[in-house]
Amino acid sequence: LLCRAEGDPPPSTRCARHGGGTGGGTGGDTGGGPGAVSRADAGRYLCRATNKHGSATRNVTVSVECEWGTRVGRWGD
Repeated sequence: LLCRAEGDPPPSTRCARHGGGTGGGTGGDTGGGPGAVSRADAGRYLCRATNKHGSATRNVTVSVECEWGTRVGRWGD
């Protein structure tokens, strides 16, 4: 999950899982980046963008779908 926002001045962004933690593979100020996604990453996140003019928030729901058997050997099938 990568938080992005536009503004002047450019806002800082942060995305955190509802209930605490940042979850895996998050972006923005959390310092994460692209990576493997697991079922544990599914859930609700709150993303916030802030600059000197104020802040805006958005709720994001992440769903993770998995197809068993499509990557034989790699995932331990």
